[in-house]
Amino acid sequence: MSNNHNLENRIREFFDADHNSMPYDEWYALEKRTAHLVDEYGWDAVRREFFHYVQTECKNPDDIARVAFRYEGLDWNKKPVPDPYDFLGYLYYKAGFRKAPYDAARALDDLCISILPASGCPEANIYYHPYYAAEADPKMIAAVERWRQREADDDTGTANESNTSTANSERKDQ
Repeated sequence: MSNNHNLENRIREFFDADHNSMPYDEWYALEKRTAHLVDEYGWDAVRREFFHYVQTECKNPDDIARVAFRYEGLDWNKKPVPDPYDFLGYLYYKAGFRKAPYDAARALDDLCISILPASGCPEANIYYHPYYAAEADPKMIAAVERWRQREADDDTGTANESNTSTANSERKDQ
């Protein structure tokens, strides 16, 4: 089994798990093993595989909320992301952005105010900008719109090589 396939399975195992039907000790052990994926595979590989999981498995705002809360629970939100607006823009786009249900909006807002500063975007640091809101951030609005357009292009068959998904291009073996 390749390392990428093993990482994919372990990401899927954690983010697909129904923690309500598992004993606490079993859930805690799974969470701990998943948190250590960064040590085993490196942050870049884990981040890319997580994003691929989101793109292929998260179909509605509830899915986005679930994975966002778990991502934060693993403390992955404190790690930098190379293009945080693209990453978060996709999550907001899939959740419905300004029309996102409360749980999804809350989960994404929490991620936003931690991932953006960790990734070198101080405008979302609520200690210095306490009124920051992703829904009013021109960079986030533009990122959400880019994802909306990419998927619209994909749906109409007009997508070109520059519009291929971030996850697919990043997941290729280096």
